Amino acid sequence: MRRMWAFFRRFTPQDTQRGQSIVLVALGVFTLLAFVGLAVDVGIYYSERVKIVRAVDAAALAAAPELPLESAAHTRALEFLRDNGYNPDDSQTRVEINGTPSGPPGDQAETIIILNTASFRDMTLPPAQQLNTANRIQVRVRHRVPVIFMRFLGFSSLWVSASATAENINNLDIVIVFDRSGSMEFDTLCYGCWAKQSGVPYPGGLIYPLPWNGPPNGPPAHCNPTQEFTYSGYRYYYIEAEEYSRTNNPYNRYLYVPYYTYWVMQRESGDGASGRDSRGAYIMHMPYSDHETPVTFSPGYGVTCRYEAVNNNGQCATSGYTQCYCKMDVPGGPFPAPRVDYDFTVLSSGNYYIWVRGQAQSSWRLCSDANASCIDRRIYWNVDNSGIQTSPEFPRGTGYNGAGSGSWGWRRLNNTAFSWTAGSQHTLRIWAGGSGFAIDRIVITTNPNGLTSGNPPSDVSRTGVWSNGRTDWACSPCDARFGGYPGGCGQSTCAYSPNCNSGPNPDRRKDDIYDDEQPIRAAIEAAKRFVGMLDYRYDQIGYVSYASDVTIDSELQCLRRLGAQNCTPSVITNTVITKLDATQASGSTNIGGGIQKGIEVLSTQSGHYGRPGAAHIMILMTDGRPNQVPNSTCYTYNLIQKYGLTVPTDTSERQGKECTLYYAEQARNNSVVIYTITLGDSADFELMETVANITGGVHRNADRPEKLNQIFDELYERIFLRLVE
Repeated sequence: MRRMWAFFRRFTPQDTQRGQSIVLVALGVFTLLAFVGLAVDVGIYYSERVKIVRAVDAAALAAAPELPLESAAHTRALEFLRDNGYNPDDSQTRVEINGTPSGPPGDQAETIIILNTASFRDMTLPPAQQLNTANRIQVRVRHRVPVIFMRFLGFSSLWVSASATAENINNLDIVIVFDRSGSMEFDTLCYGCWAKQSGVPYPGGLIYPLPWNGPPNGPPAHCNPTQEFTYSGYRYYYIEAEEYSRTNNPYNRYLYVPYYTYWVMQRESGDGASGRDSRGAYIMHMPYSDHETPVTFSPGYGVTCRYEAVNNNGQCATSGYTQCYCKMDVPGGPFPAPRVDYDFTVLSSGNYYIWVRGQAQSSWRLCSDANASCIDRRIYWNVDNSGIQTSPEFPRGTGYNGAGSGSWGWRRLNNTAFSWTAGSQHTLRIWAGGSGFAIDRIVITTNPNGLTSGNPPSDVSRTGVWSNGRTDWACSPCDARFGGYPGGCGQSTCAYSPNCNSGPNPDRRKDDIYDDEQPIRAAIEAAKRFVGMLDYRYDQIGYVSYASDVTIDSELQCLRRLGAQNCTPSVITNTVITKLDATQASGSTNIGGGIQKGIEVLSTQSGHYGRPGAAHIMILMTDGRPNQVPNSTCYTYNLIQKYGLTVPTDTSERQGKECTLYYAEQARNNSVVIYTITLGDSADFELMETVANITGGVHRNADRPEKLNQIFDELYERIFLRLVE
């Protein structure tokens, strides 16, 4: 009986339920493993998919430049596939070139590579002449990816595939549309210092902006012993402001961040400044735009140095001048207030006064009342170890192109005389006040006459009188203010130059003070270099420039106009290159009008020389924002809202932006691709990127003009080579 009872107990309901649970758990584990396995295999598949797409795209783009030589293109594509992990020489790889296979059959191969150029040959030619006429290459790759867990479902591998077609455009019609508005020149650090000279085309100009008048290893004439000028019983010592002994804030662009300002030399004929030669020179607090300016005045990256920040509760003059600051609440601030030092020696004992000739920025209004006294019209100064003092207010005058010729004003800095002994040396330090402030000349004299806010005595304002006696940087032949003259760093230790290049006889004209911030010169040279890269047997180039007005400087040159037999490099030089060299900057910014004329140049209509079968390309360059329009119709379509762009508050800029978008759409409708280039920090990047996107181009920004060559090189590759599938 016991055995029978035990037998029946084995089949109780509890045991039955326990057995069912084991089965369910086993099924759950199996299902979970299947899902995990599937996820692993899918991950392997997609990883290979990313790899194969990149390899195929790279191979197609690498092969396209070899076209129309098809064999060379095939070889180049196979090289890139091999380098990216798909070896055409492997025994398990099948290669098909224009339908001709080699390697194992497709069902046995691990990798299948298919190259096709035959489909893209010129079929209008007789069959015997069609070889090596293709302008596209198609690269296709299929590759087996082994799987792990999917083997349980009957799969040992999965095919991963990708295809890309790249085009080499052989016939191009290109128009350069160039911004020649006034801002293309005034962004230079030293306006008019080197590149602009009456009657001399860019990049003409003077070899050395400041006269040296001495032997290569010095000292120059202005560093000879101090001379004392006397008149009516008073003694005078004259200092040209651009001949400072030292400055504390470098102007080098690689060190620059927004709102960090500096004193920098300026010179331009007709600015009314004094100097040691026919052109005047002065120093200016740059950048001239002011962070504190209301939005309606288009604020820039400059910043006013306030007295309370510079003085810093008296800490500035007692801490080795390391506690002198400009505006405290700007991004990255506070920054050191820019300071210039002037060493001088008095030859006779007496009571001395310091006079300064300067002018403040003409348009900034930092006070609620535009006619009120504003602190941006002052400078801050001291002599030797005295505390920081403020100057009287100077007249307004400086603008985007430097100092106003009739706006200079003399101001006496001190009401209490300095009592100095004969032969004593002193240092005058001047800190920047308002952004855009300019200083031309300093006079140290025993003459106290004249009102602090009125006209000085005539003997203070004499021209053609030099006291010499300059020191330190002003006496170094490597100082950038002399542009490389007379001997360069190879003949000096350059101990006083903050910007001195190494090596013998460097060309200081490449220094940032002349070169780095002058968009028009750099842009012209980059454009000329790009023109020289084109092949005039296949490509045409034209030139349009715009400011307030728009000019077709050169129609497309020169295949359709003259014929291939007459289209020589000299024709391009005498047309497009000559017009580029002659470009001068002035006026407003009519970007929409520039695009409009660029479309006309590329047109195939009568009077223009575009070719129906060529690719039509426009390269549009600007450093600003549109504020001029070509007509009253193009700004009536509400395109700013259509593309979701920022609406300017200024009416002229809003209309200019609308017209730019309107003509971008017209370019697209005429199959014109626009590549946009912006220069510097002030352009409308959002707008220029949108223009490029509308037409299928790309936008690039050159934060420094020397990047333009790199950008043109990239565009050159993009224009000629592109993936079309």
